[in-house]
Amino acid sequence: MTIFTGLWGPYRELLRHPGGLQFSMAALMARLPLAMTGLGIVLLVSAVEGGYLLAGILTATYALAAAFMSPISARYIDRWGQLRVVRIMLVIHVASLICFVVGVRSNLPVFALFIAAALAGAAQPASGSLVRARWAHAVGGTSNLRVAFAWESVLDEVVFVFGPPLAAILAIAVAPAAPLLAAALLVGAGGTWLISQRRTEPPAYRPIAGGPALVRNPVVVSVTAMMIFLGAVFGSLEIVTVAAAREVGSAGFAGLILSLYAAGSMVSGIVFGTRAASARSPQRQLLIGTVALAVVTAPLPIVFGIVGWSIVAFLAGLAVAPVLILANSIIQLGVPPERLTEGLAWINTTGLGLGIALSAAVSGAIVDAFGSRAGYAVTAGSGIATMCIALASYPALNRALATSPGAVPATPPAKDTTLIGDSSD
Repeated sequence: MTIFTGLWGPYRELLRHPGGLQFSMAALMARLPLAMTGLGIVLLVSAVEGGYLLAGILTATYALAAAFMSPISARYIDRWGQLRVVRIMLVIHVASLICFVVGVRSNLPVFALFIAAALAGAAQPASGSLVRARWAHAVGGTSNLRVAFAWESVLDEVVFVFGPPLAAILAIAVAPAAPLLAAALLVGAGGTWLISQRRTEPPAYRPIAGGPALVRNPVVVSVTAMMIFLGAVFGSLEIVTVAAAREVGSAGFAGLILSLYAAGSMVSGIVFGTRAASARSPQRQLLIGTVALAVVTAPLPIVFGIVGWSIVAFLAGLAVAPVLILANSIIQLGVPPERLTEGLAWINTTGLGLGIALSAAVSGAIVDAFGSRAGYAVTAGSGIATMCIALASYPALNRALATSPGAVPATPPAKDTTLIGDSSD
């Protein structure tokens, strides 16, 4: 009990911050559909069409549109504020999902389904980035920011643990269209609840003339590249584990293995978030975290059996959460405050999203051709690639963070010169 109290204490203190619990729960509701929509598209289209090819292509269309458009929409959120931009995105996203469902059920032409899927993905609010930007505005420059990022990483795991089963249950118990309709309802309600909380909304900034694009920022480029391969660990591990469990005649154990992976990530996220920042720089901690990730995922191609896969999956989960927490912390340090939402979108939506989508496709094809051991090589290789990028970019991160705008707590600029709008009620 004492250990639990010690671990929970920093989070309890964090959530006492005015408005913190409310905007965190709103963002949790809004991002639960992230783990439901892709599966919902597959379940609906395959039920109506009787196959998976079109379902997979439409799911990829949705995911790629979200990955590429998220940094662009985040840039306008930083300039104009969450309320002004996100309310438009919510209308387009929810309407597009509903149109997609109607289109599939009405046997509309395939090009219409592609348009609806692309619009829904492009307008998907990056709720994880929005809530982390709120925490940075609320507790930035203090040790509570790492606790906040750890808390949101734990909630991310909650989303991906409960989202897919919820989608599957709704499809079976209600109707194949139910997961997408539920996702539209959740993102609409959660997103509206989030942007209605004006007191905790980060300020809107005017764009700085001549400022470099974040796509050329060495911190953003390096960390996004790491996140692509970390996303590849996620995407490939899920696909290959299901195939591996089927190969040994224990398909039901796939859920257990993946739950152990999520549990490991949740445990390490909770523990890591409560530890005060050490004397080591966050980029050094990130490097150590990626080395640990590479070490624990490397044995996957040679491990065989439910017990072995379960142990490695749990250890991989333990290594994942600190990497995610540190990646968000480094972005907060490495980009100007007026570009924070955009920077967070690059790693959390574009980086992880691309990695998950591409690795799922690649590992699925490899499993079909060569079996699950070869598929696990994608997971292990992705973990090693994450470490290699961290090693290669370490000197550049050191140089960039030494002079970055977020290296020290920033003093908010005068409202009449940089900020626009008002976050008060």
